[in-house]
Amino acid sequence: MFIKNRSSLLSLSRNEIEHKIVPLLFDLIEESLDIAQPCNLMSEYILFNNLEMIIKEEKIDLSEFNKYHMLAFGKASQTMSKWLLDNFPLYFSRIILVSPNECDDHFESLPDFSFFKAGHPTPNNESLEAAEYTLNFLRNLSSDDLCFVLISGGGSSLFESPSFDVSLEDYQTLIGLLLFSGASIHEINTIRKHFSKVKGGKLALQTKARIIALIMSDVIGNDPSIIASGPTAPDVSTWNDCKDILTKYNLQTQLPKSITFNIENGLSNNIEDTPADHSLFSHVSNFIIGDNSLLLSKLKDKISNNYCVKILTHSLTGESSERGKELAITSIKHFTDEKSSSKSHYYFLLFSGETTVTLKTPAGLGGRNQELALSFALEIMNNYPIYLASFGTDGIDGTSLAAGALIGPFTISDDVKKQKANVALSTHDSNSFFKEYGGEIITNHTGTNLLDIGIICMKFDKEK
Repeated sequence: MFIKNRSSLLSLSRNEIEHKIVPLLFDLIEESLDIAQPCNLMSEYILFNNLEMIIKEEKIDLSEFNKYHMLAFGKASQTMSKWLLDNFPLYFSRIILVSPNECDDHFESLPDFSFFKAGHPTPNNESLEAAEYTLNFLRNLSSDDLCFVLISGGGSSLFESPSFDVSLEDYQTLIGLLLFSGASIHEINTIRKHFSKVKGGKLALQTKARIIALIMSDVIGNDPSIIASGPTAPDVSTWNDCKDILTKYNLQTQLPKSITFNIENGLSNNIEDTPADHSLFSHVSNFIIGDNSLLLSKLKDKISNNYCVKILTHSLTGESSERGKELAITSIKHFTDEKSSSKSHYYFLLFSGETTVTLKTPAGLGGRNQELALSFALEIMNNYPIYLASFGTDGIDGTSLAAGALIGPFTISDDVKKQKANVALSTHDSNSFFKEYGGEIITNHTGTNLLDIGIICMKFDKEK
């Protein structure tokens, strides 16, 4: 079971209807996270037939190589590695694993195994050590080596070595400014790629080995050049793009001198852009083996066995509080339109994506899912039998320890809660609200990362 605080969430239910709806939402959250597990997704897309590996119908003859290696970084690194280790028919000469969590016992007894517990959402010394260790290792491989690179969300921070003699401290300052600015993940990763030794395709170009990248996508659109900042993919972004992003969020005057200096060098063509030439990557194959669209599709199929269900969007973006309000308005419209014609007692709306929160200082504890859920609740109030579970599939939402929040008519049931909810939104302190009044979803790290999921449930009064 992923949800750790079921009893406290169950206590939110005030009547017989809610005693049915809250457990139903529990089951769907659990189902979502189970679908998103790498072991389930990798089993679906990867097959072994003796020494032939088949990935999404592409065949790879393993007998062509002398040695096999595994590099994994990201929030799903340990779960992805475990599946490949359990299913790969040959022996791995070297395994390098980078994770935000403690090392699983499954790996500790392995020979030729290196583990790095690195930093997220900003890199730490372990992130740098992991990247430098890996670069040195890859440079010594030949075309007779096959290296699997298992990539998942969070890899941008967990696996990093700043370039151009930029200090880790200056790089951390840069990333912190971007994270607080409200910049999108595409924009943040564009900057990251230009200040990294391993991002923007640079990792892949450090070796002659054949690279098979298996990627769990945590970005809308599944672009391999964006996921974990694209360590194995060509990149078309430029230094001019970096300048435009920093200007857009008014960050130019706050940047460390080393960052400003290198941007100016890049704009003057004194520093090359990230490698964009696809021919340089002929030794690399990138495979997306999990994404939020697949997750929503499977979840929809599960729900449709018993209830009416519709997918609203796979690509929700924008400011979290604004999107929460809009989703509530959309839900109310569906409730009004469907309540007389629906043949089901329950009607579900699904959405997925990654919104942003533009932070003001000082900010409280919270995250984009909890902020979206709280703004949704303020629009619903106690007026409609509409419920929402919004959560990150990785199990961590923003600066809090919660994955997200579950809300319903019980969330904003009086003026005191309404006032406190508005204050919590304005100070980006949504987690404190849900801690006080209930609703935070606690899962801890889930071993996967396929963006955020929203499950809206509407109850029609068809039961007497």
